[in-house]
Amino acid sequence: MSLIAELLGDCSPYIYNLVYDVDVRLLFIECLDDPSDEEPSRRIVFPEITSYSEGNQTDALDDELMDDLVSMDWTNENQVTILTCKKEIVLELTGKPFSEQID
Repeated sequence: MSLIAELLGDCSPYIYNLVYDVDVRLLFIECLDDPSDEEPSRRIVFPEITSYSEGNQTDALDDELMDDLVSMDWTNENQVTILTCKKEIVLELTGKPFSEQID
């Protein structure tokens, strides 16, 4: 099973909020069930980050459009690459990513 399938489950890939907190070394991505929703339904959490890098996609769509997850994959034992329509994020982490339902 791919990391995106494991963490996103049956939720849509539409990103409501994506935040990296440098103080606690945590990245979370909140996703919507539907792009017309106003409240997120799933939170994906990447804890215990030891390295974070982010770059914009050169062919990114209009910034006014909603971003969405394209892929999330382990690129080695402690590194995850997250690709959205607008950016690429590379994380090195010692914690295990998890997801949770938002009520």
